[in-house]
Amino acid sequence: MKLFSSNPQYVGYRLTASALFVLLSSTAFAATSSSDPCAAIAGQTTASFTEAKACLEHFPFNKDFAAQTIDTVRKVTNQLYVFNEIAAAPPIVEGLEVVPVNISYGLNVIEAQKWESDRAFQDAVALLLDKVQDAHLVYSPFCYRQFIFWQPIQLNSLIRNQRLVVNVAYVKDDIWPEAKKEWVGCEVTHIDDREALDMVVDYAVNNNGESKDVNTCYNNIMNTMNYFHGWDDGADDLGYHRFLPAQEMHSYTMRCPKSGSNPVDEDYDVPFTVKVPWVAQVPQGFTDAETYWESFCQSPYSSTSLARRDGKWTAESAEELKRIHEAQAFDLSPAAMNSIGGGDRRYVEFIELDDGVGVVDIQSFSVASQDRIAFVENFTAGLEDFASKGIKKIILDLSQNGGGDACAGEFIINSFFESTPDYPSDVKYSPFLERVINKAYAEQSTKWYDYHAEGFPTGSPDWYRNTVTYKRGKSEVKFSQPITLSCDGWNAGLPKRFINKTWKSSDMLILSDGRCGSTCAIVASRLRLSHKVPAMGFGGIRGNSMQFASFPGGESERLSGFLMDLQSLDLADDPDAPSPFPERADMGWTFREVYRPVTGKEIGLETNLLEYSVINADCRLYFNDQNADDVHELWRQAAEVMLKGECPLQE
Repeated sequence: MKLFSSNPQYVGYRLTASALFVLLSSTAFAATSSSDPCAAIAGQTTASFTEAKACLEHFPFNKDFAAQTIDTVRKVTNQLYVFNEIAAAPPIVEGLEVVPVNISYGLNVIEAQKWESDRAFQDAVALLLDKVQDAHLVYSPFCYRQFIFWQPIQLNSLIRNQRLVVNVAYVKDDIWPEAKKEWVGCEVTHIDDREALDMVVDYAVNNNGESKDVNTCYNNIMNTMNYFHGWDDGADDLGYHRFLPAQEMHSYTMRCPKSGSNPVDEDYDVPFTVKVPWVAQVPQGFTDAETYWESFCQSPYSSTSLARRDGKWTAESAEELKRIHEAQAFDLSPAAMNSIGGGDRRYVEFIELDDGVGVVDIQSFSVASQDRIAFVENFTAGLEDFASKGIKKIILDLSQNGGGDACAGEFIINSFFESTPDYPSDVKYSPFLERVINKAYAEQSTKWYDYHAEGFPTGSPDWYRNTVTYKRGKSEVKFSQPITLSCDGWNAGLPKRFINKTWKSSDMLILSDGRCGSTCAIVASRLRLSHKVPAMGFGGIRGNSMQFASFPGGESERLSGFLMDLQSLDLADDPDAPSPFPERADMGWTFREVYRPVTGKEIGLETNLLEYSVINADCRLYFNDQNADDVHELWRQAAEVMLKGECPLQE
């Protein structure tokens, strides 16, 4: 969801930087009709772009709410966000698409604007943080993320006859009857009168905040039906948004195979152009603007006193934090059923291929506490089954894995290898966070009690108090001592662990479309750097080196969880504590940064941070007409490359 763009034709899909920071107040307008635009679409399954926009723009800008929102974001980024200073002046690293983002300055610009709707203000804050291209850093205004906007034409990108083409992957004729199923497989040559491939690449570079690697961003904005593990991250691909699109429709120029021919034959009918509207999937659980606000926007903290300031932490407000933190952001009213993706808690699947190859499809590390034992037992049983069946090669598919519990990742690494060296990490210092950590150690509670540093006494917060100063961008910043996270609690009571005597590093292959983020990125990096497991990237832009992991910065926190920690530590009223948002919203950020496997004076160098490092895949596979919608075919092709020895480790 990046804003930066040098091409004014691109505004159709996303606001550009100039649109946000030069023409801010003109990007949205409040409804002027005396009628209730939300009541007009309540109870419908879908609505037009214009109808949905009228509802979302109906809510007026509230100066007090805006000031409170900006104050909270500013406190979090200044005191707690570990990459705040380096984001303003990032290092120049070949292979990274990074632009400088001074968050504090951006907030000042937003605060100075006269906004014509609450939605426009809220989206501006979200877009500012998104520009940093750290998927951990996010502001989510749930009030304006309830509608799902679809383009009835869904695109993917694949290699066809040695050319990278933009292709119609599938159509959604259920939301727009004019969409024709025979368009599937047609090549899209132009979008909004621009060459399609140029437009898609530009959008990936300038408008997607999930990665600093352009190939990963390219994969993230395209769409496949079979490879969805629930990566619903704000939804900024070309055909699916949870935010309000910038225009009502787009034009697609297509050329379709003649009857009886296949796309690969490149025997086309006459090209044609079709204008395709954005269609809004309408949330349920409201009848008019007032009940929409009550269901999706109103917060227990939105009283005139902003309850938090008076310390009025009610049972209702505590429950609100808990529901938001437990990912019920799109199900906050009884009838709201708006989330997409799976909820079946499938963490790992084991798939046996031909020729002695097995796939371990690791879909998530977000293992719920009640699933921990079953997760360990199932993973161990899967490896034991592979070993007993004589599986000689293993593909670890980490595609579309958004991360999760660091200790779950540690368990998986240790299931294959005896030990992994700790990767040094640290936390940015602030007097406020020192008070939090001191209280956590005094009460032996919350996650802040789980860290320790070599040379410092166990059970003491001295690792945080004894600071070191490193250069970050143009600033000198204080950090804690290098620390490690203890997984003793997570490992307690686990059944026996699999002892690997079957597979060496050369018998394994990491497979990723780059959308392996957070804990997944750290796991993949450790497997590649420390254990020499080769990595295969797939998809992306042909001819560009591709990374196999995204936003590996370290450990993240969300405001909802952090506020619950403050409540439990009786620090909610600390004068430097961030306040809850006055509207229903949450915020995430990276608080612990992780380095490459370095020691001594190399710890602390910003160029050794995983977040600002480039670790490219050792080999590459691309989508084509055979594997784009058949993951088993993609695995088969990856296995073929592996068995031929065509993906050696690139030192």
